[in-house]
Amino acid sequence: MAINGNLFQAFLNQHDDKAWARVVAGLLSSIHPVDQTATRIWFSFFPLKLFRTLEESQDPARTAGELLLAGKYRLGDQVDNSAEFLYGHRYWPEVKQAVAEYAEGVTTPASLALTEQILEVSKRVAGQLKAEPSLLVGITAVAFMTWQQVGPEIFKQPAHPSTKAAKRAKSPEQVLADRAKDDKPGWLGFLKTVDQEFTVTFKENEPTATFKVVNMQDLTMAAAKDRRDYRSRDPRCIEGPIPVECRTAACGTCWVGILSPTSKLSEPAEREIKKMKEFGYRGFSPDQGSVIRLACQTKCYGNVSIVIPPWNGVIGKLDKEEQVAASNR
Repeated sequence: MAINGNLFQAFLNQHDDKAWARVVAGLLSSIHPVDQTATRIWFSFFPLKLFRTLEESQDPARTAGELLLAGKYRLGDQVDNSAEFLYGHRYWPEVKQAVAEYAEGVTTPASLALTEQILEVSKRVAGQLKAEPSLLVGITAVAFMTWQQVGPEIFKQPAHPSTKAAKRAKSPEQVLADRAKDDKPGWLGFLKTVDQEFTVTFKENEPTATFKVVNMQDLTMAAAKDRRDYRSRDPRCIEGPIPVECRTAACGTCWVGILSPTSKLSEPAEREIKKMKEFGYRGFSPDQGSVIRLACQTKCYGNVSIVIPPWNGVIGKLDKEEQVAASNR
């Protein structure tokens, strides 16, 4: 690996989750609306605090057990598909290659600010593909963070061919419109005794990845009625596509990302807010529109588009450890 790659890795390693949160916040206005929330969700799904804890542990398996980790929690095991729910993921092969080349480049970056470097690479790729630059910013930020966690050897491997074929036919505007609209009530919908049903989509790029939810029903209860076999793909899925154990906000198993307008969901109650802090899931801010929720506590009032993370655990203690370490400096 060239010295530039080493310097790039060292540069990225100067950034922790809080620094990255500032970077993402600074990039949001440059990210197309179709991927603004999706980018925030991805960074919630793959926090540096978890990666660093496992890397620094002398017994990662034991540490994973202490954090009650279940599912695929290592980004290195899913480099090419972790961000499939981003619209910009269609450009992942090109972005991945561009970031690898950028890391090994011989020229000095125009700016030492991470935000500016991400924008520089995204504009470069957009120009090559003749694509809207705002569609590249979110996925480029994902690529930078992925490099930081998995390192150059894994990252520089060519993207899996399936990512090249997974191109959405809809435009970004059509995706946003689909997220905003609701199912129309049936011909008996005017009767108050008839509960209106809505559609929950949990993989926007798969037409069959949906289930029905009755008005004011929580997501986990609705998902449990989906009797298709999800457990063979994810052992955590006992009932339906959303992993769930308790339905009382006690386990943190059913956390999900919300892509559609949060106005279609019930407001988070005090218990959910408290538990989300305990679980340590980032992206949860009631005053700014919670994009991370516990599905068992989330009732629907319209069509909803969600993302189901590949793992769950209780990592809030890592935040406490960071606070203690900071106070001792």
